[in-house]
Amino acid sequence: MNDGKRLFVFVALTGDEAIKAYTIAPQTGALNLSATSDSGGPTGALFLHPSGDIMLAAHVEATTLASYRVDLDSGALTRLSLVDTGIEIPALLITDRLGRFLLTAYYGGGGVTVHRLDSDGSIGDLVQRIDTGIMAHAVMTDASNRFVFVPHVCPTNRTNQFRFDAETGLLSPNDPPVLAPPDDETGPRHICFSRRGDIAYIVNEQGNTVTAHRFDSNRGTLEIFQHIPTLPTSYTEENYTAHVEVHPNGKWVYATNRGHDSIVGYNIGKDGSLRPFGHFSVPASPRSFNIEPGGRYCYCAGEAADRMVCYRIDAASGHLEPMEEYEVGHKPFWVTVEELG
Repeated sequence: MNDGKRLFVFVALTGDEAIKAYTIAPQTGALNLSATSDSGGPTGALFLHPSGDIMLAAHVEATTLASYRVDLDSGALTRLSLVDTGIEIPALLITDRLGRFLLTAYYGGGGVTVHRLDSDGSIGDLVQRIDTGIMAHAVMTDASNRFVFVPHVCPTNRTNQFRFDAETGLLSPNDPPVLAPPDDETGPRHICFSRRGDIAYIVNEQGNTVTAHRFDSNRGTLEIFQHIPTLPTSYTEENYTAHVEVHPNGKWVYATNRGHDSIVGYNIGKDGSLRPFGHFSVPASPRSFNIEPGGRYCYCAGEAADRMVCYRIDAASGHLEPMEEYEVGHKPFWVTVEELG
């Protein structure tokens, strides 16, 4: 952490229609509630603008998107704009790498939108809407800001591949425009890139798997090379995955299981392939988790438990050790660790 900057955990509470900000004690990972902000809607996914002082939010149980000014000392949020897209269940949103455009994937209404972002952080005009089918669950740019990926869970079960024009904000289908998963029972949900940016990992809500892809940085396309379970072989009950992240050190991948209520950890091989090293118990229905930038702590919330747990990450093995548990409020949907200041 840089001098003068502080780490915060932001938790979006769908049931309470609030966003809580907690400060992190750097030496222990312990949390202290710093601010509770009215989010103006049933908030799901959050995304911090590259400027570091604007938070974007999707009201997942509505059709609205919002932006907020972030108080860098307390993490308190002041709403700047609220936009009704008329499209049901905005599942995840990001900005492009330059922070000029807001890209949103829609689970209920389907597809993806691009909005212009005004200089004050307000959500501006709709630039584009593309209907890619229902159950779009995520949107992600590559590091070059030239390509965009939109995974869809079943029954659409595919990942759309786009080219992105950073000047106009317009998306256009790549070649090929669609990446099919390994089988019809696999529903791609969230996506993340390796530290080097040459591998993309997609966690599959249906199928309970993680799929590894080689990324062609010239063409902007993905190619599957591994498909691996998220569950132990002994578990046969109902389960749905949720989220996937690469550890900041680039050595491990983590993904959440809802039903088994665990985070699975994988070692990353030299070729980007995954090998599981353990399952770690988390609060019920772990929709979201996030690892702080230093890689020492992981914060995971259970949507059905109304609780969040801080885990210490073993620097040698990647294993998660539960430390402290926090009652955060009703239906914690999203957890993100941000450095402010």
